[in-house]
Amino acid sequence: MCIRSMRGEDLSFATECTRREGWLGETIDVFRAFHAHDPSGCLIAEEDGRKVGICIAVPYDTFGFLGELIVVQEYRGRGIGRALLEQGIGYLQKRGCSGIYLDGDAPALSLYERIGFRHVCRSHRFVGRIRGRSHGRVRPIRPSDLDAVCSLDRLAFGGSRRFFLEYRLEHFPQFCMTLIRDEGVAGFIMAQPGHGVVSVGPWVVEENAVRPMDLLEALAFETGEALLRLGALDTSSRAVTALRSMQGFEEGEPSWRMVLGPGEVPGTCERIFAVGSAAKG
Repeated sequence: MCIRSMRGEDLSFATECTRREGWLGETIDVFRAFHAHDPSGCLIAEEDGRKVGICIAVPYDTFGFLGELIVVQEYRGRGIGRALLEQGIGYLQKRGCSGIYLDGDAPALSLYERIGFRHVCRSHRFVGRIRGRSHGRVRPIRPSDLDAVCSLDRLAFGGSRRFFLEYRLEHFPQFCMTLIRDEGVAGFIMAQPGHGVVSVGPWVVEENAVRPMDLLEALAFETGEALLRLGALDTSSRAVTALRSMQGFEEGEPSWRMVLGPGEVPGTCERIFAVGSAAKG
């Protein structure tokens, strides 16, 4: 078994892996963004010349995220998942990441715990259709807003996700909205189409923002009857409470935000109403 960096021709395989797992938000555009950002962090496992697993490692400043860890069904139980995970950890550590984070589903928690990851908070998942409406304080993000959007995101998240925010705005501008206060950016929401769903996130607002749910309603107005999918951390109790109270959303089985190593946990503050993804934070 060998583990190598993904090449362009591997992105379809990675997308097929997520489709088989029922991860409706992961399209080939998701993997194109990861690969464009850092191809060395896009890992693929091979055995006897066959592609058998994937993992994505995303470095930020002093921390990183792991996600998209999948092993082909018939190759499970052979240590491939652990090997991919350890390769991803090693890569992030070489990039200077002292803290490494992931969102762990129940079946994989024991693996993560054996490696040394510890629980931080629950990551709640919501899927549904809500009534959309336009709001005067919400409009599409303009290129001139990008610096303010990235500054707001960095303040809340703890690291720069500018590449992914720019990529989302460039490829899916109709799903990128901003909340305006006194002509400034008070919050933003981004989304992208998946397989029969629209994946929402990141969604970030300034501290004490008034009516942050206007962003989600405006996005729903833009997407029409689309099924919305998003994740919110326990640490954003305002978001979780609001999403639970909205008619049309159903809450699924939560995952766990976990950490390996020291340091404060990024992306766990009240201002983050929805995470970007497991691998983006």
